[in-house]
Amino acid sequence: MHPQLKTPNRLIDSTSPYLLQHAHNPVDWYPWGAEAFKKAAEEDKPIFLSIGYSTCHWCHVMAHECFEDEAVAALLNANFVCIKVDREERPDIDQLYMAAATTLIGRGGWPLTIVMGPDKRPFFAGTYFPKHSSPGRVGLMELLPRIHAAWINQRQEIEDSATQILQALQAQTPDQSGAVLGQELLQKAAVDFKTQYDPGNGGFGRAPKFPSPHNLVFLLREGHRTQDAALTEMALNSLRAMRYGGLFDQIGFGFHRYSTDATWHLPHFEKMLYDQATLMLAYTEAWQIEKDPLFRDTVQEIYLYLKDKLYAPEGAFYAAEDADSDGEEGKFYVWSHAELASHLDEEALALIEEHFRVDQAGNFQDEATGQPSGENIFHLDGAQSYSSTQSDPQWAHTRQLLYEVREERIKPGLDNKILADWNGLILTALSRAARVFQSGEYRKSAEDLAEHLLNEFMTPEGKLVHVKSGEETQVSGFTDDYSFVIQGLRSLYEASPKVSYLQKAIELQAIQLNDFWDPDQGAFFFTGVDQENLFIRQKEIYDGAIPSGNSIAAENLYYLGRLTENQDWELKSQQIEKAFATQVNRAPRGFAALLQTVQARIAGSREVVIAGQLKDYYAALSLLNESYAPFSMIIHNPQGKQSELWELAPFLAYQRSQDEQVTVYVCENYTCQSPLIGMAAIGSGLSALMEGRER
Repeated sequence: MHPQLKTPNRLIDSTSPYLLQHAHNPVDWYPWGAEAFKKAAEEDKPIFLSIGYSTCHWCHVMAHECFEDEAVAALLNANFVCIKVDREERPDIDQLYMAAATTLIGRGGWPLTIVMGPDKRPFFAGTYFPKHSSPGRVGLMELLPRIHAAWINQRQEIEDSATQILQALQAQTPDQSGAVLGQELLQKAAVDFKTQYDPGNGGFGRAPKFPSPHNLVFLLREGHRTQDAALTEMALNSLRAMRYGGLFDQIGFGFHRYSTDATWHLPHFEKMLYDQATLMLAYTEAWQIEKDPLFRDTVQEIYLYLKDKLYAPEGAFYAAEDADSDGEEGKFYVWSHAELASHLDEEALALIEEHFRVDQAGNFQDEATGQPSGENIFHLDGAQSYSSTQSDPQWAHTRQLLYEVREERIKPGLDNKILADWNGLILTALSRAARVFQSGEYRKSAEDLAEHLLNEFMTPEGKLVHVKSGEETQVSGFTDDYSFVIQGLRSLYEASPKVSYLQKAIELQAIQLNDFWDPDQGAFFFTGVDQENLFIRQKEIYDGAIPSGNSIAAENLYYLGRLTENQDWELKSQQIEKAFATQVNRAPRGFAALLQTVQARIAGSREVVIAGQLKDYYAALSLLNESYAPFSMIIHNPQGKQSELWELAPFLAYQRSQDEQVTVYVCENYTCQSPLIGMAAIGSGLSALMEGRER
């Protein structure tokens, strides 16, 4: 019987798209919860925990090979209590058991496979397992009986192993024994990036290559701060190479997850919301440094993709699109030469052959056989091809035609979860783009998103939730949710200066400090005081696919502390650095988002106050945007007395508009320059104030 026709298991009542994918497995899955752990304790069975997410290719592979198989299900159901977890819905569970896997086997990934006792302490970890063993890889049919036998006959060894893992995880807990991070560490990180840079292809290291946009933003800012043009060019060249390559969907826009090769040609095809957000931010900053139309156009294309495929009607954005469609990874995105020829005339076909590396034999090799695949991925052949196609009306027509043809195919699955943290990242990116490009459309999208988060993702007590589905609150907010939403509200205030955005950012910052801050060792726990008590409360600082919550919290505390004249918040920003100093000093390249706050502190952040009417604010802002000033905070002080704003930032009472004209104040390191009064003075004097190097 086909597995999709079976009586559903307990996951059928879930809202997670990933759990629902497994709701018809013959495995007797439980969602994470008290019922599963009670059953395991009463029946004295170990727990088989499987963690993944709906757009994960190898999660699909393991599901088809193992979890839809009657024989594997029989072993699991007889000897284990089986739990499925969506890592995006419960990142707290995922982070803890991923750390355990790294401790046990030195690596992690998804699907993540954990075996643990009813007390939640793990004693076995792995990632993908096939059904049967093959050279170098054990299969579940052989592995599961061994674990069951060990559970029956070697219980003391299992208990000892679980205790050792717990002790190892506890030993990894950071403390405040380190020093505040300084100039030397920024230099060390820059040297590390130079050592790993791939000058021929852009990016860093060998395949696979990940976008890691926060690394590129760090380099843009460090190149600006130190006037080291090599750092700036490394970032700009990498951004160009990614946009030219197959990593970018040249037909439907948006970026795929990562490149499986060194040339950005052959992607892993899933599309994640967080990648679109962090890349939009990086391309926006690149545009401020070098007005290359590619950077501006890429921001617009990411936006068009978001509105086309990930936009939720209520104003927020869905989580991801799958890599797979019709049972194959990338099938939706690749083209045979014959198919292209059947839809295009000779001139259009010649254009894409010339500029997009399209070939009759296919332009990439089959991974298993090494033979030509017969399929093509659109990959621009450098800057000249980009310029030629962008200026050629025929390409716009051809792209639209191919887009419409592609839309008739079976589409990749959509993960329609709406996550507060990832939407916070998008809020920051949209807001920054709205400010820099003076785009009313970006601004409106950012405002709509903020309103949705503040209306639908808040509890009656004013706290954030992580994910919502319908009217049901599923999971309370984690530290990442607070950090990213606070950053988004800060950024939105600069694009749309409503005092309420700053007020809410400050309120959420106070809640995050109350619920997540470690008063003994500093920094933020991932989980709050009122959330589920797993066997250890973790702190995360590594800036991996996305920045860590602690890295962004350090930035929020620094800038909000400056704005509100709250020195304790500035001090806590530095305490985050001290808590993780040992890890960061060991390998600074892995903490590029945290180092952006170090850059701001060493360079000396600027407070730019624009006093006057709202129309004057936007007029002055357009002049301000002509300069790249990444360590600046922009504040609108409206005409007349604004007690609400002055209560948040008392110094604004002294920085009002003068002579009934728009007035700009630029202050740095607690010192203010003479105000610029009127648009003429602002136009002639602002760039001189802002172009001074931020060191």
